[in-house]
Amino acid sequence: MTPQILISEVEGLFSLPKVYLKVRESINDPKSTINDVALIVSQDPNIAAQILKIANSAFFGFATKIESIPRAIFIMGLAQLQDIVLAASAINAFKGISSDLINMKDFWVHSVFCAAIARLLAQKSNVIDSERLFVCGILHDLGHLVIYVKCPNQASKILSQAKQGHEPVVLLEKEILGFDYAEVSGELLKSWKLPASLYETVANHVQLKCDERFSLDSAIIHIANILVLQDESPKTGISAPNLDLHALQLTGLTEEDLDLIKLEARRSLAEILKLFFT
Repeated sequence: MTPQILISEVEGLFSLPKVYLKVRESINDPKSTINDVALIVSQDPNIAAQILKIANSAFFGFATKIESIPRAIFIMGLAQLQDIVLAASAINAFKGISSDLINMKDFWVHSVFCAAIARLLAQKSNVIDSERLFVCGILHDLGHLVIYVKCPNQASKILSQAKQGHEPVVLLEKEILGFDYAEVSGELLKSWKLPASLYETVANHVQLKCDERFSLDSAIIHIANILVLQDESPKTGISAPNLDLHALQLTGLTEEDLDLIKLEARRSLAEILKLFFT
């Protein structure tokens, strides 16, 4: 079994909603206008409502009240709109998933907390498009859901051994499956025809490679994920992997910076969850 084979077996089960695909197609069409994109978004009431909520939230910090989708797109910009629609679409694609191996509420809290930290890390590291890292944070853990659905017996064994031996899950995945959840996540995003800046960042955030194209982005997701896993460890009984100090060097931040960033992200966590889940 490989991540590629695993994803080929779930093709169609985990697919992005049509609204995202249409938005992406329209944005990539040089003849398309903001009104064309707005019309597509407006045809999906749930996505449209989320866009307006997000545009008017303190988390994204736009200065004026935004009451229409065209105005939201104009203020946000097409790139940020696409990022937000992607995040909402990915969440919707997996909302119907159930597994005895994981509490889905805890899963999404983990992903959103990671996304909030990644966005702040990107801002502090002077990354131009911090929303892209927010989206990577939302998407980074989807490989776990694929593994839970397609390989429940192996996943159960991995979780059991992780709790008994206090070992990081990712190390046991490599040992038992031959690959880890990050590789599966990356392969899933690649199958969705997302940009390499997303799928390579996600695929490589566990085992950082110095020569990869998006090493800083992967370092940011690596750090964000480790901080969340460390936070969860007392509750789950599962050890977090060690923080790769090379990742910290790439960001130019200190461990003291990380403590402040995690605190700031925690303050915004409840608000972000409301934006995407209510």
